[in-house]
Amino acid sequence: MVLNFDNVKKIVDSAKKITIMDCSCRKDLKHCDAPLETCMTFDEAAERNLTSDDPRTHSFRPHPITHEEAMEVLRKSSEVGLIHMAYVGKDNPEKIDTICSCCSCCCEPLGGILRFGMAPHLLKASAKSVDDHSKCINCGVCVDRCHFGARKIVDGELKYDQSRCFGCGVCVSTCPTNAISLNQLH
Repeated sequence: MVLNFDNVKKIVDSAKKITIMDCSCRKDLKHCDAPLETCMTFDEAAERNLTSDDPRTHSFRPHPITHEEAMEVLRKSSEVGLIHMAYVGKDNPEKIDTICSCCSCCCEPLGGILRFGMAPHLLKASAKSVDDHSKCINCGVCVDRCHFGARKIVDGELKYDQSRCFGCGVCVSTCPTNAISLNQLH
């Protein structure tokens, strides 16, 4: 599921234990300079990462963080245009136990989904963006930030395809005229 900042705040607030570690995708591929320490696990998954004997897990440097530190990492990740992706646990498919802040150039799941046009079939949106055309100045900032291709400038005018929006909110946070807002679906 694709999350936005409001969604991740609720997950962080409800967690009893949080760990953070390096993004395995960015650490391995190194295609961009986005922050590396952005993958979070919660509660049982956090405990598993801290107590794991797996050398690969240790190579990503999992360590506990506070709720405030988690929110700061997520805030900075949003600012640089990373997408918050939620993953459920193997033991409890109803509970989100991991949030990764992903880029489309390094993230293997997200990059593959986008490259092969599978987003509508594999991703679930938590929100949709809504445009106020009276405020839009067609600057294209949102186009540059949209990983899903929902926004394009055509003949000098913004065209928005809501069916391609997954509600990540990276367009909202940088719109200079506040012409974009999010409509939560859940």
